[in-house]
Amino acid sequence: LFGGFLYSIRKFELKRQRKNTAIRESQLRAEAAELQAKAAEAQSKVIQAENDRKSSELEEARQLQLSMLPKLLPNLPHLDIAVHMKTATEVGGDYYDFIAGLDGTLTVAIGDATGHGMKAGIIVSMVKALFSSGGSRLDMKTFIDQSSDALKEIELGRLMMAFMMIKIKSNKIE
Repeated sequence: LFGGFLYSIRKFELKRQRKNTAIRESQLRAEAAELQAKAAEAQSKVIQAENDRKSSELEEARQLQLSMLPKLLPNLPHLDIAVHMKTATEVGGDYYDFIAGLDGTLTVAIGDATGHGMKAGIIVSMVKALFSSGGSRLDMKTFIDQSSDALKEIELGRLMMAFMMIKIKSNKIE
């Protein structure tokens, strides 16, 4: 009788332990799921912060690129000038510029760098600087040769830019 009683106590104790183990496992699963949810939320916040930072940088680059375009078009009595540019991405490789000389010569630059994004924007910035510094005072062949040499020294790899210049003076176009 005493052995049967001990057996019943052990059986009851094992059932209680299994029940407690099952409850604890359920609690641990719930805690694990909660931790996973918090980790996923934290990771989502990190990703969103990184996306916001990149978007902000791209917007700054876009604004910088747009600021390099002429604010006013040359007002010459013998020419009607209009421009429109719509980039495919935040930063592109499209470029145009004008220099109106004191002698009435209008020098026009139009370019398109390969690709989109920061690399294309960088080459546009470099060409803008070169054009602003020598585009109107040098003859076109000299300007293009010197600009090409300067850009080659920077070693831009496969990055290129199609570039065209036009000089208009009175009724002559070069």
